[in-house]
Amino acid sequence: MGWQGIGRNMVDGSAAAPYKWPEGRCQQMKTGTVTSEDGTRLFYRDSGGHLPVIVLIHGFLQNSLSWQRQFADADLCAAFRLIAVDLRGHGRSDKPEAPEAYLESQRWADDVAVVLDELGIEKAVLAGWSYGGYVISDYLRKYGTDRLFGLVMIGTSLWLGGEESLRILAPEVAAIFPKLVSSKPEKNIPALEAFARNLSHEPLPDSLYYECLGYAAVVPPAARFNILHRAADNTPLAREAHIPVLVPHGDADLLMPLAAGRHIADTFPQARLSVYEGIGHAPFLEAAERFNSELFAFADAAFFQG
Repeated sequence: MGWQGIGRNMVDGSAAAPYKWPEGRCQQMKTGTVTSEDGTRLFYRDSGGHLPVIVLIHGFLQNSLSWQRQFADADLCAAFRLIAVDLRGHGRSDKPEAPEAYLESQRWADDVAVVLDELGIEKAVLAGWSYGGYVISDYLRKYGTDRLFGLVMIGTSLWLGGEESLRILAPEVAAIFPKLVSSKPEKNIPALEAFARNLSHEPLPDSLYYECLGYAAVVPPAARFNILHRAADNTPLAREAHIPVLVPHGDADLLMPLAAGRHIADTFPQARLSVYEGIGHAPFLEAAERFNSELFAFADAAFFQG
């Protein structure tokens, strides 16, 4: 499905139109900040209400606005409370300079925990896209599954850094990442542009492409460097997580090839892989209607079972 197939999830019938929070759908929409254990302030968007909660965690170099088409879905907003967070170093959240702010797994785990605590969430579904999936693994490592109904692992991997992570990437894609951390504009700007182009299989509409490029540009090079220099194999952790897991993954994903999604589905005991044919790294954008329907069905069943 290309951009013409987004259907009801387009804001006003045009995928390239400027985004506005839809009236009458997320009527209690609010934004705010919470402060993590190390003092980092994290920005969030909250659709409001006291409904079952889905926490949306974006990917590397993006932010909470990545989930526009989920907040714009009338059915999702009516049935669930949606919360989207800007990860540390991204968007409107703080951007610490210290390397340990990004290199230590517990920092990312604590960020998720403080969102749950400060917003009064007893239990939720966590949905993580790309690097957001690694953050979910960080949370599982420190806090386990007691507060989770289920997980949605979107275009992500259990291999963070290391040889296995690099092995599955095409050489031309792997070559982008070293340039992303350069402080020299002549190197990192072309790399940021290549990264944004590879977020989808079909070319993004110009307005959305430049939005995604802008999201990436505000992440400081030093933060990019430290975020990319973590390494972990989360496979053993996943084997012990006995909760429902949905794995939406595009078969045309160059930034995170389908092999990574298959590995997730094969490792979590209660996982189901959903392959999006002809879709790239962001199925929730490229095939928003299908993604939203699957997210609704999965979260509804997970809450019921939990």
